[in-house]
Amino acid sequence: MNGQAILPNGPPPHLACGLLAWESADEFAALWQAYLAGHDPVGPAETGLVEQLIWLDWRRRRLRLGERALHMANLDRATSGDRNDRLTRRALALTDGRRPELSSAGAVRSDDEEDSGSVKNWQEMLEAAETAERIIDAKGNDGYAEAVAGLPEETAEWFLDECESSEKWTADADGLKRFLILEVFPWFRGHLAGAQGGPAVRLQAWGESLDPDRMDKLLALDERLTRQFEKVMGMLVKLQSLRFEARAKTTNPGLVAG
Repeated sequence: MNGQAILPNGPPPHLACGLLAWESADEFAALWQAYLAGHDPVGPAETGLVEQLIWLDWRRRRLRLGERALHMANLDRATSGDRNDRLTRRALALTDGRRPELSSAGAVRSDDEEDSGSVKNWQEMLEAAETAERIIDAKGNDGYAEAVAGLPEETAEWFLDECESSEKWTADADGLKRFLILEVFPWFRGHLAGAQGGPAVRLQAWGESLDPDRMDKLLALDERLTRQFEKVMGMLVKLQSLRFEARAKTTNPGLVAG
């Protein structure tokens, strides 16, 4: 009868009790079964070595999670939800100096595809507003209705609502042009700059989230666990080889002697 047949189906309590509260007992049991199937231990010595292999393997998996957790913690500390925060300014230090409508926290929650779509959207809206300004410059009040109609719907509503609620703006060509220059263009260009700067800010955030000193400690621990794993594996292979040789001598001594 082989070792797997006499061992319980699940990991023994003295191993299972080492799981942390958030770790999956099912995943650990699956790992246990995989090692049993792969090494088929016989007796307490081989079983103990297989248990060591399982536990070393499991601890190395924890390290991978720890590496990700370290990255995420540093990322949280480095980023901010404030517009044009310090990380964003560092990432875009070599750009034209415009203050983008962008935060580092917002950038890391986005991706290149989403930023590309945003760039296209803000460019189209900015072009529509610039066209409206050119119409007013060319036609004056005669082009007012055409200019308003050519604006993005939400922008036109924004302007007309401001005209109704504030004496600062007038519903004519002059009022619309001032509104475009003072409100719309800065808003659109800031958001466009933010969408364009998203990839650079993400790279900056990811880079700053790396902690070489603490990463070195994780890597050193992983290397130590790997060496222990290799040592235990070597002991198991040697022990099983001795058992196979002893069995061969017992069952077929003439063949071994030859």
